[in-house]
Amino acid sequence: MLLLALTLALPCSSALAVKEAPYRTQDRMPDVLKMPSPSQVWLGGYLGKRVLANEKARLLKVDEEPILVGFEKKPGSHPWIGEHAGKWLHAATLAWVYTGDPALKAKLDRVVARLVAAQEPDGYLGTYVPEKRFGLYPDADWDVWSHKYNLIGLLTYYHYTGAAPALTACRKMGDLLIRTFGPGRKSILSAGTHMGMAATSVLEPMVLLYRTTGDPRYLEFARYIVRSWDEPGGPAILKSLTAHRSVGQTANGKAYEMMSNLVGLCELARATGERRYLVPALNAWEDIVAHQRYLTGTVSYGEHFHASYDLPNTPSASVGETCATVTWLQLNAQLLRLTGAAKYANELERTYYNHLAAAQRPGGAEWCYYTALEGTKPYGPGISCCVSSGPRGMALIPQLSYMTGGTDRIVVNTLETSRFTTRLGGRQVTLEQKSGFPLSGQTTLTVHTSGPATFAIWVR
Repeated sequence: MLLLALTLALPCSSALAVKEAPYRTQDRMPDVLKMPSPSQVWLGGYLGKRVLANEKARLLKVDEEPILVGFEKKPGSHPWIGEHAGKWLHAATLAWVYTGDPALKAKLDRVVARLVAAQEPDGYLGTYVPEKRFGLYPDADWDVWSHKYNLIGLLTYYHYTGAAPALTACRKMGDLLIRTFGPGRKSILSAGTHMGMAATSVLEPMVLLYRTTGDPRYLEFARYIVRSWDEPGGPAILKSLTAHRSVGQTANGKAYEMMSNLVGLCELARATGERRYLVPALNAWEDIVAHQRYLTGTVSYGEHFHASYDLPNTPSASVGETCATVTWLQLNAQLLRLTGAAKYANELERTYYNHLAAAQRPGGAEWCYYTALEGTKPYGPGISCCVSSGPRGMALIPQLSYMTGGTDRIVVNTLETSRFTTRLGGRQVTLEQKSGFPLSGQTTLTVHTSGPATFAIWVR
């Protein structure tokens, strides 16, 4: 049951004053629904507690030394140690914009300063010694992968702070990748595992770097990445998912890396307007929901897609890698933005409550690597790919709870107690929601406006 109340000319809640750095390119496939800044949203209720615990008990308390020492004193302790700083920066930036916590902002500034200071003159910002970089040695398969996450983290930080050194570091990384890989140079497929999908997942931040700077070289490199999939031994992601539409029959079925590339394809479709880049993501989504998705909203076991309906539940099957769960959230978020279809928001909700929250220890400090549907939960502290990925999923929830469509529409994707503030038709509008969800089936929406206004409210 939904109850609606309207109140005119009441003051609206104030949010953290964050001036976002604008993108410099026009989206050729504009979003149907736009995500707000995290500062425009407040969440209470069940999810709100989990999101806040994520910031207070995990992101604020992450030990900086292990995630930075590999950059400052090469090599790192293991091949993928370089991914954690970027993952933390992405999640912590969103969490800071949401909460306004000055202690988290100080930690962000400190980590960014140390990370940028570790960058070498040629743009290299990884954890490998020179003779073992970018696939020149078997253990270097995660070098481009680490640069991907540094790009994502630093671009997110730049977007919400405008800090020029962060963008400069990203440009230097992007330029290094362009000089290293491409026609007449080294194939990017050779610099990543899983048929090259680990390395080519840098597609997403390369498109974001193009959108941020307007430099067409980064867009051309993104197109090269997609072409590289069709090289001998490549994953053929676009061709495969356009033709037979099965994730289990695409590349080697590695879920996390494949979906990371699909998120990048969505960004490329947005930037270019070319629907051929979006079709594989749409087809993959249909196949996953019909044949590969657990009822809790996670995907894969043993970190791979398998035959249709092959979904074991036991802990020994390594069910629902948290990295894959979060990337599934990101794919649904991309498709929701680009299409406006409620079915993607339905999947987001399914995953938030039933698998992402299940993988997070309720206090917020620890995460499961895998979360089977039966047995005990193997919560883990310290550093692992999933302990770093889970907080990114939690930090995304505020931005996905409410959206706007055009200049005259608020889209309500959550039924939890919450608040959203925006401007529509020149008026400040705050939508407040009071609810007992998920324990009860009634919620009340109250609208506060700074004056008379005409707009629509879409409730999923």
